[in-house]
Amino acid sequence: MNKPIAVLVASSFLLTVALTGAEDRRERVLNDRKEAESAGQWIYNDLAKGFAEATRAGKPLLVVLRCVP
Repeated sequence: MNKPIAVLVASSFLLTVALTGAEDRRERVLNDRKEAESAGQWIYNDLAKGFAEATRAGKPLLVVLRCVP
């Protein structure tokens, strides 16, 4: 196999693996979110509700800002 074709094949393989891994990670994050929300232990995208719950329970509030690429 000549070098340009080998590089093309390797690049295609790595791109496929990278895209598949990203999609798997995204799905895992979304599934984790669904599980946490259904358990009632986490509050997503509602800072006012989080502050109200922390005040009611007399506990500190942990706010996590995440970016899922």
